[in-house]
Amino acid sequence: KGPETSHPFHYPMFSVLSEDGNIFDAASQWRCFIPVIIHVLMVLTMNKTYRRVAEVLTKWENHETENDFDNSLTFKRFLFEAFDAYLVLFYLAFYEQDIDKLRSELVNIFNIDTIRRLFLECIVPFVTQKITKPKLGKKHDLKKSDFIDPSAYNPLLVQSHKDEYELFDDYLEMVIQFGHITLFASAYPLAPFVAIFANFLEVRFDGWKLSHVHLRPMSRRSDGIGNWEYLITAIVWLSALTNCMIFCFTSMQLYQWLPGYFVVDDEGEHDLSPGSGWMIVFIVFGIERFLIYSGNLINMIIPEVPQYVIEMEERREYVYFQEHQNNRSAKGSLKSQTMGTLLE
Repeated sequence: KGPETSHPFHYPMFSVLSEDGNIFDAASQWRCFIPVIIHVLMVLTMNKTYRRVAEVLTKWENHETENDFDNSLTFKRFLFEAFDAYLVLFYLAFYEQDIDKLRSELVNIFNIDTIRRLFLECIVPFVTQKITKPKLGKKHDLKKSDFIDPSAYNPLLVQSHKDEYELFDDYLEMVIQFGHITLFASAYPLAPFVAIFANFLEVRFDGWKLSHVHLRPMSRRSDGIGNWEYLITAIVWLSALTNCMIFCFTSMQLYQWLPGYFVVDDEGEHDLSPGSGWMIVFIVFGIERFLIYSGNLINMIIPEVPQYVIEMEERREYVYFQEHQNNRSAKGSLKSQTMGTLLE
């Protein structure tokens, strides 16, 4: 909006690189991906750095249980990585108000991030293991003091050389992707279908990682997903506001419905007509409140646990209690008979 030099984030030394024929040329078929690749690599580097910082800070908090430690670490890492992942998208959506750039950034992030996960999480660890893997089954590879039979294949020894499986990173990737889909759904309606295809590949990648790349994870009982549930819920409620604002201010969707409340300049940019701002704000927050109330109503109508599941659980507990009582009665009668026999 306005002259290029008045933009607060305009740097002439970098803007020259985006001109025709230069390295960041947006009109090129392959140069347009270079800024996105650099963005993804910078986010990945910053996330790795903050991961160590978050772990140190969480250890200093000295939590009483492992569950509290995991919840605190989840909250810290998600806030920082969500800031990295969504900052550019929020900037394009609500400062630049450029729906085309926002949609292009979403498409590129989905494509590049899917390739990045395949390459860094599967291919690189697998190749690294193949290069550094000790050759088992040969006598000259083992010392004289080793007690392992060199002629036998030892799967536990093979497993010990693999890296641990990070379940946290998979959760984080799915929640960040969920935010891309919901927070900017009106800008890129096809994102859920792209995510289905990406997650179809992700399931295969994760299964392959578990069987070939990482250590077999330890099973641990849990009654939920911890703080991830609250983060997903917060994203859902926030998406009602972001999509309404994109619908009304960033895109031309509301202009097509109510053209009398907008004015369009010679460049095709639309803006609010004088005196119509209060009505547009009323429409934005009216739609947003309607969506929130509808969501709360659905939560009230649909129970978290279906009634038939509750009845089956009650029946199972009743049957277990009856069997327990019968066993106790049988043991008591058997004990009485035994004592009576001994007394006789």
